Amino acid sequence: MVTFISHCQHTTGVCRGGGLNHYQALAGDGLQPRLKPSVMPIRLSDIEEEVVFLKAIKEIIDSMVNFAMLTLHGSDPESMILFETSMHQRFFNIVLVDFLSRTDKKAPVKQSSYLGALRAISAHPRFDVDNSVAALRDATCAFVNWLEQEVSVDVWLPSIDTQASIQISRLNFLKMCGDISKHNVLRSVGVAEELQQNLAAGGASVELEDAMLALGDFYERFHTDILNYHSSTIAEFLNNIRWGIYDYLQPELRRSIVWEGGNPRKYHYTFPIGIESNFAKQCYWDLMNEVLQPPYVRRFQVTKWLKLRY
Repeated sequence: MVTFISHCQHTTGVCRGGGLNHYQALAGDGLQPRLKPSVMPIRLSDIEEEVVFLKAIKEIIDSMVNFAMLTLHGSDPESMILFETSMHQRFFNIVLVDFLSRTDKKAPVKQSSYLGALRAISAHPRFDVDNSVAALRDATCAFVNWLEQEVSVDVWLPSIDTQASIQISRLNFLKMCGDISKHNVLRSVGVAEELQQNLAAGGASVELEDAMLALGDFYERFHTDILNYHSSTIAEFLNNIRWGIYDYLQPELRRSIVWEGGNPRKYHYTFPIGIESNFAKQCYWDLMNEVLQPPYVRRFQVTKWLKLRY
């Protein structure tokens, strides 16, 4: 069951609770009905879940890998990307954390990370024709393996006068940096606790207060320095996943699309068996529209010199 709250109830739960009921005067007869959320049940089939996930994943990647965010330099196999500004890099890190996190438990799909959903889709693809899912499967596995690899990084934390070596997975430091990018220090105590644990594992025991003081130093090293170094590689992984989705769905696009003629030409899609809910139908329609054209960032190969460290 997925609950949707009407826009007219947006004050519910603030200012001592009660929402609009807290501020509205009593009705003329002295009785006032309590506002109730509307409830819309969505039970998605397996094929509907796949469509919803693929659409969401493509949209997230599109928001990170585009020419408003970054520029592509060089020629393969020596390509690299550069962010337009440091704020674009910060936004990239924030959205990347969303991509690496789990979906909302209230979403109309089984709760999963987006990469976990991609692995499940690759293992049991509903639209696979002649192994069209191969590129998506390979791109997903390559990114997951890269993220899970642990690296050892020497760090100098001048705010607490500490030199340390941190052993940490790429996934964890990317998520920590994304959380710092998104929140100020009062919302980053959990990140400080993670830093404290990582420092202790490397032989540098510090108090939580010191870990909070060192968050800026950690961010400078891992976001400004190391994420910048890895940004081309991460963008390549994400772009390969997006191209994998495009390749995977081309047979389904050809099966589904029906051209009707006219000028400009009109068309519609034939929904596959199992796409029943209005929400899934809209996601399917949008997804087919999005794979009518190739991704707007070409396939590229990042120089090996940006894949040797950390």
